[in-house]
Amino acid sequence: MPLLSPARALPADESSQDEIALGWLVMVRWAGLAAGAGAIFAGWRGFGVSTSLLAPALFLAAWALSNAWLAYRLRRPPAPRLALGGWLVSADVVALSGLLLDSGGILNPASIFYLVDIVLAALVLGRGWSWAVTSLSIAGYGVLYLVPSPQLRAARMMHPEIAMHVEGMWLAFGATSLIVALLVTRLATLVERRDRALMALRERRDRDAHLVSLATLAAGAAHELSTPLGTIAVAARELERSLEGTAGAAGRHEDVRLIRAEIDRCKRVLQDMAGRSGEPTGEAPTPRSLASLEADLLAHLSADERSRLDLSLPSAVITRWPMGAVSRALANLVRNGIQASPADGRVSLMASTEGDRVIVTVVDRGTGMPPAVRTRAGEPFFTTRAEGAGMGLGLFVTLSTIDQLGGTMHVSSSEGEGTTVTITLPQDAAKP
Repeated sequence: MPLLSPARALPADESSQDEIALGWLVMVRWAGLAAGAGAIFAGWRGFGVSTSLLAPALFLAAWALSNAWLAYRLRRPPAPRLALGGWLVSADVVALSGLLLDSGGILNPASIFYLVDIVLAALVLGRGWSWAVTSLSIAGYGVLYLVPSPQLRAARMMHPEIAMHVEGMWLAFGATSLIVALLVTRLATLVERRDRALMALRERRDRDAHLVSLATLAAGAAHELSTPLGTIAVAARELERSLEGTAGAAGRHEDVRLIRAEIDRCKRVLQDMAGRSGEPTGEAPTPRSLASLEADLLAHLSADERSRLDLSLPSAVITRWPMGAVSRALANLVRNGIQASPADGRVSLMASTEGDRVIVTVVDRGTGMPPAVRTRAGEPFFTTRAEGAGMGLGLFVTLSTIDQLGGTMHVSSSEGEGTTVTITLPQDAAKP
């Protein structure tokens, strides 16, 4: 169910977000591979370690091959899911434990690389995998203590106090691992929230730019069309007068009256265009009962649309809204629902309260929206109707109005099952 609000979900879907995270994982694993190779080379050449290099070489080769395979998978659709990265990092921890067990155990300074996997999981893989990798690392470090290497056994014989020191190292490592996992996971969450807030601000800026353009277009259209419409209205009145008393002019009288009615309708549309541009700020919020919204809403609908609408508005609820802007927004939703429904289909509009917020729900029993259409719902000038049947601004204007009043709008729809739009507004829109 997409959320259409300032906190709208990021445009990337879950699979694309996994692809980005796995791209970071590949890059960091290459860096870890280089660091591990450097540590092994330093131990062999710089410190004169005489242990066989076969196991470290196999470990590095497996690391390189698995990372190359993951990089290859990311370039070919479908992209792998994030869980694959979690299993690879977990395998890294197990392989590192085996390598350390064969090369000094807990006395090997390379055990610090456990923390690399913990940080990597916390930054890239999310909270669940972060704690899984942390637990696995602490367990791996514990195995190095519980299954002592020959070097550790020799050190204990020469220095009995080394046992207490090693036990303290295990406890310190466990505490450090938990703190690192907690802090890094928290930091990653805060960064993600910041990115979402920035995305919301960018979307708000783009929407405001669309609104300015729409308002400018509305003002220009009203200015340019008012004069020719006035001229046509005068000509229609003169034509009607000239037909008075003319024999057989009844049919032409009806045509002239139709012309005048359509002209009046165009004038009302032009007068309402500024409000339809989604700017409720020109109308002050006034205290009115929620039931009084009914008259304003019905005034924006045609007789046929009114006959297909089921309303349920509680009269005891007092709201402080710019009723003209809210009624226009709801009329857009009702009209969309009627147009998406069969000829005899009905649309329901109901309202309820939850604390200091009002929840308005509009339900139709129409054709519903496929996922590809639902994800674009609310974009300006996007419409699925036939050419000339609509400009694709109704839902965009409604979303903008609800946004400016501090509310949210959810759209839930499935093909063949209709659409449900849920609007949540503060009961007092004038409060900051």
